[in-house]
Amino acid sequence: MIQLKSVLTLVAVATLAACTTLGPNYQTPAANAPAAYRAAAPAAGAELQRDWWLMFGDAQLDALQAQALRASPTLAAAAARIERARAVFGATQADRLPRVDVGASAGGLRTSAKATTTPVLQGRPVTFEGETFGLSASIGWELDLWGRVKRQAESAQAQLDAATTDAAAARVALTADVAASYWQWRALADEATALQALRDSRAKAFQVAQTRFDAGSSTMQDLERVRAELAAADADVADLPRRQALVLNQLAALTGQAAAELKLDAKPLAAPPQIRAGLPSELLQRRPDLAQSLAQLHAATAQVGIAEAAFYPSIKLTGSFGYSSEDLGSLISAPARLYNFGPSISLPLFEGGRNKANLASAKAQVDESLAGFRGRMLQALREVDDALAELQGRAAVVDAQNRTLNSAGQALTVARSRYDKGAVSYLDVTEAERTPLATARALAQLRGAQWVATAQLVKALGGGWSSPRDASGA
Repeated sequence: MIQLKSVLTLVAVATLAACTTLGPNYQTPAANAPAAYRAAAPAAGAELQRDWWLMFGDAQLDALQAQALRASPTLAAAAARIERARAVFGATQADRLPRVDVGASAGGLRTSAKATTTPVLQGRPVTFEGETFGLSASIGWELDLWGRVKRQAESAQAQLDAATTDAAAARVALTADVAASYWQWRALADEATALQALRDSRAKAFQVAQTRFDAGSSTMQDLERVRAELAAADADVADLPRRQALVLNQLAALTGQAAAELKLDAKPLAAPPQIRAGLPSELLQRRPDLAQSLAQLHAATAQVGIAEAAFYPSIKLTGSFGYSSEDLGSLISAPARLYNFGPSISLPLFEGGRNKANLASAKAQVDESLAGFRGRMLQALREVDDALAELQGRAAVVDAQNRTLNSAGQALTVARSRYDKGAVSYLDVTEAERTPLATARALAQLRGAQWVATAQLVKALGGGWSSPRDASGA
């Protein structure tokens, strides 16, 4: 009967434990995103996928991205953080279940005849000597009356979500940086071609100017001006390998290999394709760093419930059952049976303000996490606007430079025609070459800037990641 009453008591207390959860429940804060981006966003364009770089059909870029994803220590560290967070979550889940231990013991026993506590019978000390054997099982379970354990599991799950989205954000950043460096290297190769043509033209102009000066048909000022232009072109040509090496070194570091191992083929860059930016409100589903920030806010909110539960009583159910006997043969028998069970209650009466301080700290952490999310949201909006403005502005400049190139090309054609007819000298032809060759170099630089801005837009839009709530996979 006593056992039945105890069981009924445990059931009643366990039912009560499932009814109360302290602390605020997490709610996703409003993003407060504008209706549209400030910069003009293309209404149509390519939709980013998880492996977004495949849309460009560049096998060389694909290989670099695969190498980076395999060798990046940043991604390896992010994966380790996921495993650590998963282990913590598993440990908190275990706290919700009873703990069961079993044990066995065997040993000899003899009490002292000289000890103060030795009993005395008829003037003689009574000692005990023999063997003892035991088997036991114990159980312990903390009743989650106030939802402390539940909130711990909730916080651990949110931390696991944060670690997962942190890894996704690292992947987006890495692949965007690899693409930006690769496109920058290709743009430098295009610039090198244009720059070499400009240098060759300046060299021819200097030869003509030298010949005319030697013949007395031009002044020293004209000769030195052309010499200075050739020297400037030589300086640009000499500086280009340094710039290319720095970009190549960066690309090698991103892909986890030595720069000497990188063997790339230079191919001219065309205009980058348009990428659909979508609406600002979609960033919450598109950017893993925003999802990470929300997960951290969720974890902080759960910690408030944990801190509040510290003000309330803690009830633990403990019990043990086993056998103890001096004779191994009679160990498993009714007379050798022993057990005890029952609840234990602890109530905090004086903590020196510790619980109040912990609660205040938890609430402050929520405020900090909320402010961090809002700041990150503003930063995300700015990054998209910056990338769109960069692409829009570069496109306008490219259009103007193309018009310049067309007009300068026509002027060069006229100059060559007049030279063929003997109306002008070759120096006039080289002068006419100045604008189209310089414009070709500027266009190579602008094209590279467009592609780098494309990589920045990809990163700002989340690189094809989508929230697991809306699409599978991260």
